[in-house]
Amino acid sequence: MTSATGLSIVILVVSAICLLRWRAGIARRCQPEERPEHRITVDTRLGRVLTSWNQGVDVDSDPNSDSNSDSLCFPLGDARESFLSRIGLVQFADRTIDAQYYLFHDDESGRALLGTLIEAAERGVRVRLLLDDIDLKGRDALLARLATDIENLEIRVFNPLYLRHARVLDFVLRFPRSSRRMHNKSLTVDSTACIVGGRNIGDEYFGVDARISFTDYDMLAAGRVAEEVVAQFEDYWYGGLSLDCARVARPAAHERYQTWLQETRQSAQRFVEEASDTETLPPHQFIEQRLDANRCDTEVLCDPPEKVLSRLFDTDESLAPKIMELMLSARETLLISSPYLIPGRWGMELFRTLRERGVDVTVLTNSFAANDVLAVHAGYIDYRQQMVELGISLHEFKPDIDPQRRHLKLLGSRRSSLHAKTFIIDRERLFVGSFNLDPRSAIHNTEMGIVFDNAALASRLHGSLTDRLEEIAYHLSLDKHQQLQWGDRSNADAPVTHQTEPNTTGWQRAGVYLMTWLPVEWLL
Repeated sequence: MTSATGLSIVILVVSAICLLRWRAGIARRCQPEERPEHRITVDTRLGRVLTSWNQGVDVDSDPNSDSNSDSLCFPLGDARESFLSRIGLVQFADRTIDAQYYLFHDDESGRALLGTLIEAAERGVRVRLLLDDIDLKGRDALLARLATDIENLEIRVFNPLYLRHARVLDFVLRFPRSSRRMHNKSLTVDSTACIVGGRNIGDEYFGVDARISFTDYDMLAAGRVAEEVVAQFEDYWYGGLSLDCARVARPAAHERYQTWLQETRQSAQRFVEEASDTETLPPHQFIEQRLDANRCDTEVLCDPPEKVLSRLFDTDESLAPKIMELMLSARETLLISSPYLIPGRWGMELFRTLRERGVDVTVLTNSFAANDVLAVHAGYIDYRQQMVELGISLHEFKPDIDPQRRHLKLLGSRRSSLHAKTFIIDRERLFVGSFNLDPRSAIHNTEMGIVFDNAALASRLHGSLTDRLEEIAYHLSLDKHQQLQWGDRSNADAPVTHQTEPNTTGWQRAGVYLMTWLPVEWLL
């Protein structure tokens, strides 16, 4: 092949890529819609209960009450309870349901929740389901048919890929637009009550998958906070980056659709019956005004949807600086749970500043054996010795929490992987959301979370977690040679110290070490 021929091929390939990006840019152009006036009414079951609850506040007799607080909140640490609470909350919907998720699997729990949303739409509730495209391969046609067939049900796809049948190629050729995803997670009913946190919708998040359980954390909240969650939802819904599912994919064939729809309804029925029979379910207790909820001042923090269009390292208008500012406000203690931890330069500057001020910083993240994304672990190991040297109390989550010792609901059972994204500031304020301390959350994906300002709640959760750190995680420290070691104090009578990462082989450690040579930290 002559040099001229080779140059012609290169020009042809580059031209084809440019043409693809241009055509995709037109097809996926950001065209914001006019947002209708959003009217919030208390004339719903949840609204009437909230009004009655607010009118019945007795600050003197209720230590969890604060007459000036704008929202009620209740923690959902137990996986099964968190899922059934979503089912129960949807059942109480009278007018609207707004659901926004990064992952919404087509498994038992995913079909069950979708089935309850379908049932709500069929009884006249307006249901809006906003999904990221990352999890829709092979299902977009089914959802397009569903949205067409079910009145009152709207399904939109955020930042949809252009090459529907060549998704990997789309990620490569349309980088970085295609790789920037909506990581937000929320479910809001009647603009009155919502569930927000780190859980996606899938069996592994709700204890349905027996092989692995993601240990996560959500919050049930009601009041003004739900209105703010709906406001950020509508930023994404009407912002021009979310397309109707029927515009993204051709509706599925009748036979395939009907079989899938029947299975979806059957899954929903099983969980609806379980939720209805669970008298202690938080939404039921809320309706009956016997939920032991906390009153909190709240603040919803979120990335703008346009983040996926911004320059890669332009974070001025994003959530990351707000998270950093919030953490820097710590005066005495900062407790962080982040399953994916790659502090980077800004994170290490944050830790260094806090330690210089004498703030006690405790960090919980996944160990090698508990981490489900080994590339992220490769990015993390470059920082852990620096963190320990700064005096940070660093802990790595074990993958095999004993199910008989799960009295702290923030922590899971089975073979576990940490997935909770929370931090507690001075035992006074608590952040719950989707934000990891890594470049993907800071630079690439859109994120959201809520700050709950309630000292009783924050202090209780702080104590519950720190009391069990020795049981559920390895504590990292330096030996006399200034090398990392992993302390296991789960058995106080026979503590164990590991000189290498627990539950790993030499080949595994070598493989992760080789991955640290790749210049891809900014992608992780």
